[in-house]
Amino acid sequence: MKNKGINMNKYGKLFILISLLAVACAHVNYVGKSFEPTNQVDLYFSKDDIKKEYTVIGHAVGGGTSDSEEIQVALIEEAKAKGADGILITEIGNKPSLVEENVTRESEIKASFLKYK
Repeated sequence: MKNKGINMNKYGKLFILISLLAVACAHVNYVGKSFEPTNQVDLYFSKDDIKKEYTVIGHAVGGGTSDSEEIQVALIEEAKAKGADGILITEIGNKPSLVEENVTRESEIKASFLKYK
């Protein structure tokens, strides 16, 4: 008779690993309009750098316990999916986050998604 406890143990470890990876991943919350997806998104940190006429199609907040670069990549991918031509980063910061009884700092990036006219 095979010991089924070993298989459950393997699945339990896999579940814990997947859960930890999910917590470490960046996430994006977006509110706004959607258009046909784009392949290229320009990244701006100041309105003064934007030389093309544009309209703001939405706002996004990217966050997670991962580093800011991973959050930036997640914002770019979301912008492409929503059909944005550019992203204007409007705020970079940290906020407290409760993870399994521990308070950690979660990176947060706020951005506007742009569509060129």
